[in-house]
Amino acid sequence: MNWKSIPHCSRPLARGFTLLEMMLSIAVFLLLVTSAFSLVGATTELMTEISETQDHSSLRHRFVSACRNAFESTTSESSLEFEYYDRGGSAEDTYLFLTKAPGAFDFGANREDQITHVVLASEIRSDGLIRVGVYYLNEADYEVAKTTDFKDLDAPYIELVPRMRQLTWRFYDSRREEWVPTLDGNLRTTLIELTIQTADDTEALRTVFFCLNGG
Repeated sequence: MNWKSIPHCSRPLARGFTLLEMMLSIAVFLLLVTSAFSLVGATTELMTEISETQDHSSLRHRFVSACRNAFESTTSESSLEFEYYDRGGSAEDTYLFLTKAPGAFDFGANREDQITHVVLASEIRSDGLIRVGVYYLNEADYEVAKTTDFKDLDAPYIELVPRMRQLTWRFYDSRREEWVPTLDGNLRTTLIELTIQTADDTEALRTVFFCLNGG
């Protein structure tokens, strides 16, 4: 029996990566990973800033909405008073009284029959910022507040905005056809201007409300 020799089939040798190619691959991989983490970090920071901005804007607009609802709830039986007290700083504490306005800032505290005055107060804090809240006064508390300039007043209170940079009221005098800073005398206004700026706002917000104010 004759055996035929089988020719040997040669295969090309598998070529491996050189050290330089491996180093380049690792460098490219690290660059991609670093870029991905940088992109994620930047996106997270941007989303945080957007969320904080929306929160600040939402807080400001909720406060304005509460004020608008309060003024729109007044009737011809309601009345306004405005008091301001110099506490020795560059700004003044202000108190806007809404009398016989049971729907004003109605968070539950003013539903009791003995509450006759709802007071929107802006008071200077020790750090120079303003805290804004609402006092609910019966007649006895009202007399105490007027005689003590709201010092050591023991009355129901709800804080609305803890840190505000500006809160300014103005009232439209139709006889003089101009905005005035107080309700002195017999002024009965139907237009009230509010300018606010929270501690986190870059600019102030001005808005105007309509109020019957017994007019």
